[in-house]
Amino acid sequence: MDMRDFIEYIIGNKHSFDPSVILGDEISDLEWNSCGYDEFNDLYYIQLSKLRSKNIPSRKRVNHDKIPLNLADDEFLGEFNLLIFDPKLNILITQGNFYGLTTKQITMTLSNLRMKYKDAIGENDGDVPYIVSLEPIIDQTAISRVKHNNIYRSITIKGADYKEIANEDLDTQFMGTAIEALNEINGVNFEITVTMARAPKQKSLDETETRKLIDEVLELRDKNIDVSMNIASRKDEENSIEYIDLIAPRLTSKIILDVQNRSTIGAEYIFNGFKEQNYFHENVHMQRTVMNILARE
Repeated sequence: MDMRDFIEYIIGNKHSFDPSVILGDEISDLEWNSCGYDEFNDLYYIQLSKLRSKNIPSRKRVNHDKIPLNLADDEFLGEFNLLIFDPKLNILITQGNFYGLTTKQITMTLSNLRMKYKDAIGENDGDVPYIVSLEPIIDQTAISRVKHNNIYRSITIKGADYKEIANEDLDTQFMGTAIEALNEINGVNFEITVTMARAPKQKSLDETETRKLIDEVLELRDKNIDVSMNIASRKDEENSIEYIDLIAPRLTSKIILDVQNRSTIGAEYIFNGFKEQNYFHENVHMQRTVMNILARE
C-alpha cells in the first residue's frame, strides 16, 4: 500500500490525531518528535513505542538495596521501533527491537492507525475494513551465505507428518534419529533444537553435518514435504550472529551505532546511521538490492 498520504497526514496533524492502539496488556503509541521526512532522499520515518506497565524492574546501586520504580497511573515503560517508508519502492523498513513491538503488533498498529486516518478524512472501507499486511522481502542470497558461514550456533528443525520424511532417502542421521524416536512413541509432528548454549562464541556445531542438513531440508521442501529450519550462525567470531529462516529468509540489514551508557538512542540517529551505513552506502546500497529483488519478482 502507498503510505505517503497516511504518513504526511500524521506528520501534519501532531497531537490532534490519536495514535494510541491497545494491544492486550500493552499499548502502541507514536513518538511525535521522532517523525519526519527526508526531502533529499525522499524517505519518511516514524517511531512507534510499546508501552507496558507489567514486570517493572527496580533501580539499584551497587551494594545498596533496590528501589522500586513507582509509575503513576498514566506512566509506562517504553520500548521503540523505527519505521522507514520509501515511497519510490513502496516498501516499509522496520527496526527490530527484542523488547519492542513484534511484526504482528506493528501490523495491528498500522491497521488501526489507518482506520483512524480514514475516519479523520471522511473515508471508509465499507462493510469489510482493510487490514494492513506486511509481506517480507525474501533474500535469495541468504541460503548461499549461511552455507558459507564457519560458525553454527544453533539449528531448529520442525516437521509435520514424519512418515512422509521416513519414506525419503536421508543423507544425515539427525533426521533419521528423530523419526525413530517419533515411531517409538507414536508421535506425528516434531521440533528439534540443537544449540551451543553458553559455549565460547567461536565454538560451532559440526559444519559438515549442518550443511548436509541444510541441503536435506531444502530437498524435502522441493518435494512439498512440510519441514522447516531456522539457523543461528556467524561468518566468523568477529561477526555478529545472523538468524535465518531457511524456507523464507527475510531480507535484513545491520548497522553499528555508538550508544553511551545511561542514554536513550534517538530515532534520527538510527535513521541517519541506516542511510549512511546501509541504504545508500556504496558497498552495501540496500535500496539497490531491494530494487533488483522487486524487479525479479
